[in-house]
Amino acid sequence: MVSDFDIMLQKRKAMNKANRRKRKDHDLINDCDDLIVALINKMKAAVDEDRVLNQNRQPAVRKLKMLPSVMQTLRKKDLQEAILDCGMLPVITDWLSPLPDRSLPHLHIREEMLKILQDFPPCSQESLKSSGIGRAVMYLYKHPKETRNNKERAGKLINEWSRPIFGLNSNFKSMSREEREQRDMEQMPKRRRMSRSWIQPSFHFCLPACLTFVCFPSPVKPGDPGWCARARVPMPSNRDYVVRPKWNTEKEMSEDQEREQKRRNKHVKTFRDRKQRMKADRAVKISLEGRNMSL
Repeated sequence: MVSDFDIMLQKRKAMNKANRRKRKDHDLINDCDDLIVALINKMKAAVDEDRVLNQNRQPAVRKLKMLPSVMQTLRKKDLQEAILDCGMLPVITDWLSPLPDRSLPHLHIREEMLKILQDFPPCSQESLKSSGIGRAVMYLYKHPKETRNNKERAGKLINEWSRPIFGLNSNFKSMSREEREQRDMEQMPKRRRMSRSWIQPSFHFCLPACLTFVCFPSPVKPGDPGWCARARVPMPSNRDYVVRPKWNTEKEMSEDQEREQKRRNKHVKTFRDRKQRMKADRAVKISLEGRNMSL
């Protein structure tokens, strides 16, 4: 039989364990915040050093040397919320911004930073606006010397960040049929909307069965008496499609697949050119009677 004193002692031990666990979590969060702030300060120092080196016409390699350690920290999923709260976006903006001579940062820096921005959780509009990250990503998206893959990543980020500004839902699967109809109706032109409301009035009325055929005769279909097969002028459809088709887009082609496709196309073109030359160089038929022979 357990006494009341033993029960109180067990409860006290459980409370002490819970308090100790809370203190450990709090200390761990504080330690992580200190590490993140130290990393941010190092990244800012690397940006300043690269700018000075670039102004002195020397290779700006401080950020490139620091990139592996930075990415190792930014890829930790459990720290990404704390990383954003500590103000990492303005530093990433500085890393993506052009150097004083208007040249872009190193390709590896741009690739890794755009990838990590895609992995980050959704950011608030205030943080995006204050950090200036949208301007830096848009600059890379419009730059003529940016690679195609980086432009695609930048375009996806811009679309994702701009949807909340224009009030667009990024997840169409979560929308109901009524919400899709309402959204399509709002985006429809005004003239089309008025004609649709005139065709489909909000009130409904019923007619007697004896007057239905007289007032609204059903169209004659193929096989019915009186139907005549004749050519008809095609008319544009006024239907408004609400059910969206299934996503059937193939995945993006990797660099190896693109290289293999280019090599295959090159071989096909070479084969066609060779075949065309063989047709042109075909031997002339010789007549046994000596016809068409130059003497």
